[in-house]
Amino acid sequence: LRWRKRSCVDSEERPGMMVTHRISRLAICFALLLVLADASRYVGDRGRHMAKGTTALEGEEEEGGDACVVGEFPIEFREETDFNVNEGFGVLRDDSTNLECHCVEKECKCYGEGEDCDEYSQLWFYGLAYAHQFGAFFYDLPKYEEQYHLQSMVFWSILGLILFWTGIVVLLYMEIKAVTVQRERDERKKLVQARAMERCQALRELEDKEAKIMAPRAYITMSGAVVVWIGLVCQLIPFCHLLRELGFYVEVHGLCILFVIMNSFVLAACITLLILGLVWSCTRGFASLLFISLSILGDLMMFGGTLSVIIWGALTIAALWLYFSYLPSLYQDLKDPDDPNNGGYPWWLQDAGDFAIETELAKFGDAFKGFGQGVVSDVTDNPVGEKVKELGDHVTGNSATV
Repeated sequence: LRWRKRSCVDSEERPGMMVTHRISRLAICFALLLVLADASRYVGDRGRHMAKGTTALEGEEEEGGDACVVGEFPIEFREETDFNVNEGFGVLRDDSTNLECHCVEKECKCYGEGEDCDEYSQLWFYGLAYAHQFGAFFYDLPKYEEQYHLQSMVFWSILGLILFWTGIVVLLYMEIKAVTVQRERDERKKLVQARAMERCQALRELEDKEAKIMAPRAYITMSGAVVVWIGLVCQLIPFCHLLRELGFYVEVHGLCILFVIMNSFVLAACITLLILGLVWSCTRGFASLLFISLSILGDLMMFGGTLSVIIWGALTIAALWLYFSYLPSLYQDLKDPDDPNNGGYPWWLQDAGDFAIETELAKFGDAFKGFGQGVVSDVTDNPVGEKVKELGDHVTGNSATV
C-alpha cells in the first residue's frame, strides 16, 4: 500500500513519468526486433551463398575440377571462346599438351592435369588467347570463305595487282623514253643555236627516227593508265562488302560497284599524273609542278564525294588544256628558233614532249609498229641484251657442233 500510495502520489506529482517509461520500453522492443530481423537476413543470405558455392563446386567437379590456369586480359573477347593449347598456330603446335581453355569477356580459365598446367603450357595459352583476340579473322577464315567466297576475292586481287603493276611499268617505260628523247633534242637545239652544230642529213634522219619513237606515246601512255585503272577495279570490286562493313562513305546505297569504279578511275588518273610529274621533273620543272599539284589535289578531292570529284575532273581538264594547248598557241608568234631564250616566249610555259593523237588508221598502225621496233631495239641493243644474245649463239653453236 505504501508503494502504491507513493506511486500514486508520485504520479500525481509527476504525471509525465509514466508516459516516458512506456515510450522507452516500446523503443527497446523495436530495437530488439530490428536486430533479430538483421540476424535472420544474414543467416538466410549466408545459407544461400553456401548453397550456391556448393552447386558451383559440384559443376566444376563435373566439368573436370578447378581451373589450374586463370588469365585476365585488357581487351574483351568478342564472344565466348573455347580452345585447346595443342591446336597451336597451324604447323606450329605441340600435341603433348592438353589444356582446355574457356574465355568469357576479359577472363580465361583453363583446366588440365599435372604437367598440362605448367609454365610451358601457359606460354601456349597466352599466345593462343591473344591470337584469338587479335587474329580472329584467320580463325574464322573457313566461315568467311563459305560466306564471302574468299578464294574468288584472292584471285581477282592477284589479277588486279598484276594488271596494276603492268600499267605502271608501261607508263614508266614510255615516259622515260620520251624524256630521254626530249633531253637529246634540247641539247642539240642549244648546239645549233650556239653555231656549234649544223643541221645536216644525219641530224634530220635522227630526228625522223625520234619522231617514230614518240609517235605512239599518246596511245601507250593512255593504255598504261587504263590498265592501271582496270587493275584497281579488279582489286577493289570483290571487297565491296568489306568497304561497306568498314564504314566507307558510299553515295548511292547498294551501288558499291559504281563507287569503286569512279574512285578507282580518279586514283588511276592521279597516279598517272604523279608519274608524269616525277619523270618530267628533271627537264620540265613547271610542267612537272602542274602534274604533281593536280595529282595531290585529286587525292584530296576524292574523299569529298561525287561533286568534288566532278569539280576536280573539270579543273584538271581545263588546266591541262590551258597550259599545254591554249597558252602555247597564244604566244606562238613570240618564239624565235635562233634565240637560246626563245625570244619573248614565256619562260615558265613548257611543253612535255610530243603527245599527238592520230585519227588516220594507217598512221595509228605505223605508230604501234614503230613502238614494237623500239621495244625490241631497247631489249637487244644494250650490254645485257648483247651478252645474252652472245650466250645464246654460243649455246646454239655448241649444240649444232655436237
